[in-house]
Amino acid sequence: MHSEDVRINPAEAKARIDSGEAIILDVVAPQVWQQMQRAIVGAIRIDPREMEHRYHELPLNRQIIAYCT
Repeated sequence: MHSEDVRINPAEAKARIDSGEAIILDVVAPQVWQQMQRAIVGAIRIDPREMEHRYHELPLNRQIIAYCT
């Protein structure tokens, strides 16, 4: 499996999600997430501290766009 870390702008992220090429992974820290006014619709939300035990929930056949603060 090959992966690379790449920054993309919101328009590119939306295009990849709309095409089905990618999903959003919301890994915002819990204390920040509780204060947010909005969540990302359709995102897979995983607490960063749980990633080691929950990474198997992510699809292997799509790009993963991680959102964090």
